[in-house]
Amino acid sequence: MLSRHWLPRQNKPPELYDEMINLEQIQKLEARVTKAVQLIKSLKTENQSLRQTLDSAQSRMQELEDRINNFKSDQKDIEQSILRALENLNQLEDEINDSQADAPSEKATGGDEDPEEAEDRLPFEAKAAEGELDIF
Repeated sequence: MLSRHWLPRQNKPPELYDEMINLEQIQKLEARVTKAVQLIKSLKTENQSLRQTLDSAQSRMQELEDRINNFKSDQKDIEQSILRALENLNQLEDEINDSQADAPSEKATGGDEDPEEAEDRLPFEAKAAEGELDIF
């Protein structure tokens, strides 16, 4: 092992001996540099792994966002279909109410009608009570 004692003391002032680098210090420095290089490699590997995980998560997130948008679109279509069905039911109910309003005037005139035709003009509630209404 080299030390600072191998240098002739008479040619150098004592304060320079304390400032000189010895082999032990160089070995410590080398160990620290090696450790730093290993840490940098480890961090680069971890960084790459995290980037891959991030890419995968972003891809999955985009996939889920697309599914959400599809569900929202489907929901709007379903809502529109339900609204159209309700509108059709309202029109049908209005037609039934109109035909019932006309029916008393026919009965008042004394017209004999077929019981099946009379049943066709019954409101929804009356048909449902008889157990014959099935709209699905």
